[in-house]
Amino acid sequence: MRKIITILWMGLILFAGVSCQQGIKNFKEIQRPPSIFPDYTGIVVPPNIAPLNFKINEPGSEYEARIHLENGTPMVVRSSNASIQMDLGQWHDLLKQGMGSKLFIDVFVKGKDGAWQKFQPIVNEISKETIDNHLAYRLINTGYVLWNKLGIYQRNLENFDEKPILENKSIEYGCVNCHSFSNNNPNNMMIHVRAIHGGTLIDHDGTLTKVDTKTKYTLSAGAYPSWHPDGKHIAYSVNNIGQFFCAGEVRIEVADKVSDIIVYDIEKNTITTSPKVSTASRENLPVWSPDGKYLYFISAPAMTTMDDRIQAKYDLLRIEFDVNTNTWGKMDTVLSSKSLGQSISFPKISPNGKFMMFCTSESGYFTIHHPQSDLNLLNLQTGEFHKMEINSPQTDSYHCFSSGGHWFVFSSKRLDGLFTRPFFSYLDENGKASKPFVLPQENPDFYNAYIKNYNIPELITGEVTVSPLALRDKILEDAKSVKLDANVDTVYMKKHLQESK
Repeated sequence: MRKIITILWMGLILFAGVSCQQGIKNFKEIQRPPSIFPDYTGIVVPPNIAPLNFKINEPGSEYEARIHLENGTPMVVRSSNASIQMDLGQWHDLLKQGMGSKLFIDVFVKGKDGAWQKFQPIVNEISKETIDNHLAYRLINTGYVLWNKLGIYQRNLENFDEKPILENKSIEYGCVNCHSFSNNNPNNMMIHVRAIHGGTLIDHDGTLTKVDTKTKYTLSAGAYPSWHPDGKHIAYSVNNIGQFFCAGEVRIEVADKVSDIIVYDIEKNTITTSPKVSTASRENLPVWSPDGKYLYFISAPAMTTMDDRIQAKYDLLRIEFDVNTNTWGKMDTVLSSKSLGQSISFPKISPNGKFMMFCTSESGYFTIHHPQSDLNLLNLQTGEFHKMEINSPQTDSYHCFSSGGHWFVFSSKRLDGLFTRPFFSYLDENGKASKPFVLPQENPDFYNAYIKNYNIPELITGEVTVSPLALRDKILEDAKSVKLDANVDTVYMKKHLQESK
């Protein structure tokens, strides 16, 4: 009996898996492409991405997909439940052979009458440029439900392996957030810990430290980070942040009462700032230029009423900064909210310094809760900018460039309007982005049942190797206090803090 069951089980595996059987010869041609989920049609594919498993949303009793290059032997997958799950090795062989060429998917469906139908082929393109092979993100429940059960994870984009970087259940359910990496390097990482065991955890070339970036002359500990290209400095905003529940399209709003900019020197353990970036205006979301000479940030007018706090529009500014001398230079307005008619947030610059991607919305900066949030692209060489063609009617928000500069990931709620998922797109030399596709999963039905949000997707060039246990142990230690740089104008900062209360 056991032998019969084993034979039947092996037969089911072959039936639902990759097959070497002869092709279907008799079929009716359907003059449209098939409906599949996720939508992996008409996209550009990295040559090192995991299999794009999908489900065929067409009625039938049996299904077959043939994945192939223009010339060559197809990979054939048969299924009785419409789920197409590809062999990892065969998939990667196919992508490697087809770099720079088209990838075809022929879909066949067997109807209840026993007759086969063939749909028009799905045509994708295999890029010559790889994507950074890991993605780091925070998995978190809806903002006001079970928020304290969360963690930061990493996914190998070449397969389906997911590992925890740090889960907050190991540190008494304190909040962990704002993970950030220097130049997409998994060995230079920063994570904030809030509430219990609070501090900033920094993994710098194999050395773990925990620091308290708050000083008596600055508003708060560092919040939103950006690593300097030298890997030795991190710019932070320091914020008085509040979360508000609202009526209307935007149900949750995160807004600042006050905010400034600081720069932390990792090796010297010092903080510096300037009256130029610690003003009555609300400076926020710093990001370095790839050459390290400029610090870009957003800024909104000072808050006078609660409406000002929530409805403020942010401009995009930049200031010169020399990390060798801690000197602040000339400041310029790059884009004004008045000229756009919208608020600017989350500026990020491509590694070659040519493009800046940023979000726009009706107001504020915390766009993950804004259905009207869109991605925009600014050519830093010409000053021209446009709303990107990849936007959807739902939230399109936080984004990160791959180290090669062509691939990027962004957060979107376009699948259902409820949950944030990571989407990938290819950016060409002219600033045109390809049709986005969602992070592949082994089970094509994954996103129909998964109710956590992917938060702050960050592309990295390899696996974070420091263990969750080592991170936990360092977090449980006391944080090291930072020092204030001797050149900071403490008289001004003391007065500024008093006026900010």
